[in-house]
Amino acid sequence: MIFLGTFSALAVGPATVYKVTLTKFELWNGTAWITILDGSSTTIDIASASSGAAAGNFISGVNIPDGTYTQSRVTPSATFTIKGNDGSNYTTAAIGVGSGCTATEIAASAAECTVTIPGGITANTAIFSGPITMTGGVASHKVRVSFDVSTAIQTVVGELFPAAPTVTVTIIQL
Repeated sequence: MIFLGTFSALAVGPATVYKVTLTKFELWNGTAWITILDGSSTTIDIASASSGAAAGNFISGVNIPDGTYTQSRVTPSATFTIKGNDGSNYTTAAIGVGSGCTATEIAASAAECTVTIPGGITANTAIFSGPITMTGGVASHKVRVSFDVSTAIQTVVGELFPAAPTVTVTIIQL
């Protein structure tokens, strides 16, 4: 779902906090991208146990036009709040000279850190396992989203940054 650039990570590890705000959500109808959300969603902590439900609720109440959709495209904000480690170093609240979180080797000193990715974030496209049809505001399928943040903290030139989580999208026939 989220591509964080062309950083060359030296080490990766788990996130215990991974907060992101989505700025755009689009669906592909076979001809064009249909914008469903443009602006800002609420912030979602995809490292939390209820992240899938929170992700599903961010477009709750939004009118999706009738049609058949086969892909989604999501653009996150370039600003993330993370907490975790790269396998040996833990995030601190301080920002380093390279715009990443400074690190500590002391787990008890780990803290949330808010990072803005230089250059922004590229939208990520997910292809559905089958088409979803909207008719009269009712979807033919349920979409279940889950996130794996076990390798979502990365070291780049001695500082910690968010890495792309593994996102699984499951389409369930109603």
